[in-house]
Amino acid sequence: MARRRDKKSSDVFFKIILIICAVMLCISYISIFIDPAKLWIPMFFGLYYIPIFALNVLLLIIAVFRRKKSMLIPLIALVPSLFFADLFVKFGREEKVYQSDGIKVLTYNVGRFSAGVRGESADKTAAHIVDFIGDENADIVCLQEFCIKDTALIFNYFHQYPYHAQYYFKGESYCGNLTLSKYPILASGVIKFDKSTNLCIWSNMRTTDGIARVYNCHLESYSLSFTSMVKRLSKKGNFTDEFMGIHSKLKGTTQKRSAQVATLLNDVEECQYPSIICGDFNDTPISYAYHRIKRGAKDSFVEGGEGFSSTYSVLWPLLRIDYILLPDKYSADKHRITRIPFSDHYPVSTLIFFE
Repeated sequence: MARRRDKKSSDVFFKIILIICAVMLCISYISIFIDPAKLWIPMFFGLYYIPIFALNVLLLIIAVFRRKKSMLIPLIALVPSLFFADLFVKFGREEKVYQSDGIKVLTYNVGRFSAGVRGESADKTAAHIVDFIGDENADIVCLQEFCIKDTALIFNYFHQYPYHAQYYFKGESYCGNLTLSKYPILASGVIKFDKSTNLCIWSNMRTTDGIARVYNCHLESYSLSFTSMVKRLSKKGNFTDEFMGIHSKLKGTTQKRSAQVATLLNDVEECQYPSIICGDFNDTPISYAYHRIKRGAKDSFVEGGEGFSSTYSVLWPLLRIDYILLPDKYSADKHRITRIPFSDHYPVSTLIFFE
């Protein structure tokens, strides 16, 4: 009799765990529609979508082996994930035929040339990246966290690009965003964000399909590395304080990023030209920032990618934070993420076709 009660209690407890985890997953789905500046709690569920998803898969497997009807709880909760799957991974790519060669666009957060191969100087890392960009031979290149001591040297490094737009913050060197183009840049400008060294620059280019505006974005970063987060959380005696402190910082940066997205989209909506938005969004595909920017646009990975979509070397293949978005009337193919060790980000490139 006691054994039966224990089993029933165990079943009830297991069912409660299933419900809690399923609710967490459902909140992560709806977090993409909720502005963190207005309601910030759902943002954390979106941030932890991958581990919450994995936990529900594990619980589903356990429920199946236990032959419990409660397996329907995680099963139903997991169904909407099918609609998000191609944002993270794709197997097989449809071969497409286009009438033109398309234009190649590349975006790369170079990490101030300080986050690459261990033991190598920033100058050596920069040389590797310059060689890589030369070999890629993209038509348009968007670089974030680009640093240089003398801006006159840009033409020496990137002689194949006669046109460029840039904006830097001045410190020991010039650091900011740099856009390189083989197409004439007719006009350019900068979108500054309030109380931030992150920014976005835009360039109106005369392409083979007419004038298009290319945005080179670097949205607010968490300014908190995974390594430092682990070290802080591993300190004895103050785990709760550190945990709350870290998540308070995550809350603040996400809310700032929300305001930056609004500023960016104001410019996009006022622009008379089709817009290609590239760069480091510092947010995953399950986020308000990504879905707000992507509204009415195409994602180059979804259109023409294959394999894992992760662009950040830490915790690969879980984190995707770098994107190329294009107008709905355009198409993308041969999206590629090159896993080279010269930054904590991987470069992302795609071919864009005008239809």
